[in-house]
Formats: sequence, C-alpha cells, structure tokens
Amino acid sequence: MNTIQKSPENMELHFENQLRIEKEFEKIELVADKLTEKYKEYKELQGFVAYLKGMEKLFAQARIESWTNTQAKEELVKNEIHFFSLDSGIDEDVFKTIRDDFGMVYITVKQVHEAADKLMEKYAACADCLEFIGYMKKISLLFLEAQKEHWDMKIIKENMCKSRIAKLSADGHPELQILEQIRMEFEEGIR
Repeated sequence: MNTIQKSPENMELHFENQLRIEKEFEKIELVADKLTEKYKEYKELQGFVAYLKGMEKLFAQARIESWTNTQAKEELVKNEIHFFSLDSGIDEDVFKTIRDDFGMVYITVKQVHEAADKLMEKYAACADCLEFIGYMKKISLLFLEAQKEHWDMKIIKENMCKSRIAKLSADGHPELQILEQIRMEFEEGIR
C-alpha cells in the first residue's frame, strides 16, 4: 500500500514535493551538463561531475522529502553500488550481497569494525569487493558520528565529497585543487 494517506492535504503535499524535486533535478542536470562540456577532454573529471550530480540529486530529494539518516544512508549505498558495479564490471548483486552481509544499522564503532573485518576476510581475493567493504565501513562510521554529533545532511554530504575527492586525487591525478574547483563550480551553479 502506498505510504501516502489518501487525504487531499497529503496528496497536495506529495505533489508539491514532486514538483520541487523535479525543479531541483533540472537545475542539477543543467549544471552537470555545463561542467561535463567544460571538462569533456578529461574522463576522470567527467566521472567526478557525474558523482556530484548523483549526490546533489540524492541530497535534494532527502531534504525536500525530509528523509531520516537511515533512509539517506540506504539510498547513498544503493547509488554507490551502482557506481562500483560500473567501475569494476562486477554485477551489482555481488555488492548487494556484501551490503546485506555487512548490515546497515550499527550502534557502536566496534560493531562496524568487526563486520568489516569479517567481510574483508571472506572477500580477500576480490580487490573491488574489498574497496566496497571499505566504503561500507566509512559510511557506517560517518553516520554513527553524524548521529552522535547531531549533524545535518549538509555536513554528511560535505564529508562524503571530501572523502571522494581525497580518493580520486590520492595519486596526484587529477589534482586535489581541480576537484575542489569543480565541486565549488557545481555548488555555485545550483544555488
């Protein structure tokens, strides 16, 4: 059954939210298209723009629909499963199995580390799986800290973007400054 009650007020609110989401998505798409065109010669930078576009859409929807942190985390993981599958060529079901084995809700940092260690042992022969397990560990720890510190979605998004930038620029190519510049251009464009 649909989660929306059939009262006119709830239907109207749902419709208004859908319109706001569509409007936000259009703005995000336009900015992403401009930046993709601007950086069309650099595949890594285009991939980063696609990542920013996905993140902005997800966080816009979360804000408009007042998602809980748990809902946001679930959607972020779904999004990341898609990117991991595209990048690695490994079927999404493998990453979904890891996600399910990892679990999504933890109370303590120790539980997150134990779950990650167990899965790293199980998937030791798959480098892409180990990378995904590392992602699951990071996002779980991030959301635990967000809950403890009462962070809003902006801080979570900021931390996720910084983590992605650090990962992409770890070998110096692309440069950290270029990724930061693209991120600033993206954020300025959607304001």
